[in-house]
Amino acid sequence: MRPDHLALGQLIVAQLKTQISDVRQIVQRGELSDVTSGEQVSPSLYVIYVRDVIPGDGQSMEAQNHILQQWMVVVAYQGGADQMLAKAGELLAKARAALLGWTPDAALYEPLQASTPPAAAYMSDWGYFPLLFTADFYA
Repeated sequence: MRPDHLALGQLIVAQLKTQISDVRQIVQRGELSDVTSGEQVSPSLYVIYVRDVIPGDGQSMEAQNHILQQWMVVVAYQGGADQMLAKAGELLAKARAALLGWTPDAALYEPLQASTPPAAAYMSDWGYFPLLFTADFYA
């Protein structure tokens, strides 16, 4: 039986919680609009599934398949511009250090690699600063 296809999200949340203590919450969300439109606390880290990329020409029902799975970690911070950028920068560095090269389960995943994230977003006195990670996933 193949594993939970989106299990990596909870593994990322757990890894961030063990490595970063100076945030009010680290949780998984469905998409960035879930973060920006809902109730928020500052500072927070949100883990968001982005997509799968299938290398090659297709997949097989019988064999283990290689999938490039992308997950975003978004730092959400409320405050003035200088304070926001300084604190977000610190949290981005901690999240990157916690996840870059980390292998959540060697039987299913290769070490996480950094990918080009979407642009940061600013709304009122909130800033949303994303990192994007790609995991080679075998299912």
